[in-house]
Amino acid sequence: MSEMLNNAIERQTIGILIPMEEEIELLLSLVEIKSEIKIASRTFFNAQFAGKNVVLVKSGIGKVASSFTASLLIHKFGVKSILVTGIAGGIADHVKVGDIAIAIDAVQHDMDCRPLFPQFEVPFTNKSFFKSDPNLTSKLESAAKQFVDTEFDNEVSLETMQQLGIELPKIYLGRLASGDQFIGTFNQWEKIRADVMDTLFVEMEGAAVAQVCHDSGIPWCSIRTISDKSNAMAHVDFNLFLHKAAKIYTAGIVKKFIELL
Repeated sequence: MSEMLNNAIERQTIGILIPMEEEIELLLSLVEIKSEIKIASRTFFNAQFAGKNVVLVKSGIGKVASSFTASLLIHKFGVKSILVTGIAGGIADHVKVGDIAIAIDAVQHDMDCRPLFPQFEVPFTNKSFFKSDPNLTSKLESAAKQFVDTEFDNEVSLETMQQLGIELPKIYLGRLASGDQFIGTFNQWEKIRADVMDTLFVEMEGAAVAQVCHDSGIPWCSIRTISDKSNAMAHVDFNLFLHKAAKIYTAGIVKKFIELL
């Protein structure tokens, strides 16, 4: 185990953290897996992808699961940066199901240590908003544009688009809000919009990973496919979206992103 970890540290470039099994399975079929290393309940896939060295891992859902996984990527595998990907809920009015959201910064919408610290501020950091790495974020945007322009029509069938009510994806950059709760009611959606201004999308992992990366001096970035509107007003078949659209977005965009590194 120790020798395998040392080898991974020597040749590692980027960690790819994905919350759910369904989101990582297609990616794993595209990479050349060199080794599988199990630590605690996580399986880390040390691999070659688009000519680059990567470590892929399913983190599990939520801030604790993702921050634990990010810490292992950094301190056991020596990754130089972390990409968080998967699905998310739309918060901004203009974001639709099937669109692509890229984080420019991230905040924990359920962080509240008042009156000791301001709402949303992570204690002892003087920070509420953790900025993504501009260079990585720019590459993510380019990768997403390439996928939409050159591969989307071939990878996501017209039948699937009609079943899900999605159109050609639009790509948006903006604020990510993360918290340990699934946002699926109008009241939750409205509260985040009121409390965390300019939020583009919401999920349960990214801001926690951003904090770990900040503490460790590691750049991070995040890209998500919008699976729902987070307000119970735009219902889609979640499992169909996950299997027929989201994991295809993830694999296609991540492949192009790695090629750009």
